[in-house]
Amino acid sequence: MSTASQLTQRRLFLVVLLTLLPWPAVWLGMYAIQSLAWTFVLYHGVCVLPAAIAGRHFWRGALRLPTARELATLLVTAAIALPLTVIVFRWTGSTFIDRAGVMSIVTARGFQARWLVPLGAYFVIVNSILEELFWRGTVLNALSRAPERFRRIGAVWTAGTFAARHYLAVRLLVRPGWAELTVAAIAGAGVFFSWVYRRSGSIVLPILWHAVVFDLPLILIFAAIVKA
Repeated sequence: MSTASQLTQRRLFLVVLLTLLPWPAVWLGMYAIQSLAWTFVLYHGVCVLPAAIAGRHFWRGALRLPTARELATLLVTAAIALPLTVIVFRWTGSTFIDRAGVMSIVTARGFQARWLVPLGAYFVIVNSILEELFWRGTVLNALSRAPERFRRIGAVWTAGTFAARHYLAVRLLVRPGWAELTVAAIAGAGVFFSWVYRRSGSIVLPILWHAVVFDLPLILIFAAIVKA
């Protein structure tokens, strides 16, 4: 086996390992330590940020601002998605979320109502940036340089492990049976973010989609739960 082949396999193993590390990090924060703050520290600070920095050569060339047309499409989608999220949650939220149960879980892990705005800002801004630089900017690009048989499943693997990371948190916050459906929807969002990135050539665009059409609606739902 050639040295070049060995290096390729080692890099592939490292990338796969990186995609699996968020699972124990979130488990440790949410279940063992039972702290939202430590969950963010372990996931963002220990797993995602160092890998995104180390893999910056993959995505720094894609720091291109979206075109006017791309921004217009995003804004129109957001203008529809945000009020629709609020309306649907008001009508059907109790079907898949127990508001008292959610508050009990997050309060036990350190959440306080006065943290709603800063937590929302952190989640929408920091989480969306770090997750896209990690999952799409670093992992997806690294897998695109893997051997052919692995390269073809790069977007699927990235979306699947991206969604799997969310399962540990989602299963605590929704009623039984809804976690799997939610995670499937998150995986679909991951595929969409990969498509947006590949189509546009800009890592900034999936960051904006992630922040405005994915994370912001979740924060609006959480705000409605907190204020109920």
